[in-house]
Parts: sequence; structure tokens; C-alpha cells
Amino acid sequence: MPLGDPPNYSTPGTIRLALVSLLGSMTHFTLGALEYGRVGPFVGLWQMVLAGFLLVFGVLTTIRYLEARDAMDDPNPRTPMYDTPHEWWTYRVGLALHALGVLLCLYWLLNSELPVFYGAALSVNGAGVWLASGLRPRPGDHP
Repeated sequence: MPLGDPPNYSTPGTIRLALVSLLGSMTHFTLGALEYGRVGPFVGLWQMVLAGFLLVFGVLTTIRYLEARDAMDDPNPRTPMYDTPHEWWTYRVGLALHALGVLLCLYWLLNSELPVFYGAALSVNGAGVWLASGLRPRPGDHP
């Protein structure tokens, strides 16, 4: 990324990914709580674990977005915000979490008594996969 371009974290797509991750966290936690008593504790527990990871990812991505927006207006920047390794990995982690959510939803869409809810969660995770794959810095951008 050439010097002078805004950092990837400052784009509207990043805040969209963060919000979709937070929404995905809420849907998976709700589905995990519903499945916990019906199908078994381990099924619900794994849904809630995925929800926890999505929640942490969404909150951290929101913080990084706000920091990047703030740093763009800083007259005396202290650290460079370009081509950092964590920026490259952030989108890959988001892609992996949402892809795991898609696979989990596809399985439960066919094997659960809540297909409408899993269909909604599938669409949320599908949007997360789409956003994370489009925002990811390209291979030449990694230091």
C-alpha cells in the first residue's frame, strides 16, 4: 500500500465486518442457548464458543477501526499504520471464524428443528465471509 493511502482499518468495510461479527455473535449465542437444552450441552457449548470468538473479533475490529480513524487526523503520528502483520492476519481470522460459522449453520440447517434461525445465521456469516475476503490485504501488501 503506497504511503498516503488510508490504512485498511479505516475503511467503511472494516466497520461493516465488525458489526456483522457482533451480529453473528449474538445469533450463534442465541442458537447455542436454544440447542443447549434440546440437543445436548456440547452442541450448545460449541455454538457459544464460536459466539465468544466472534464477539472478541468484532470488538477488537471496532477498536482498530476507531483507532485508525483517529490516527488519520493525528498531526504527529507516532507509529506507521501501513503494512502491519496484525492487519494482514485480522482479516484472515475473520474469514476463518465466519467460514466456520457458515459450515456449522449448513450442518444445523439440515439437522435442526430451527431451520429458519440457522438460515438467518447462515446469511449473517455469509456476509462476514464476503466482507472479510474482500477487505483482506493482497499478498504483495504483507511485509
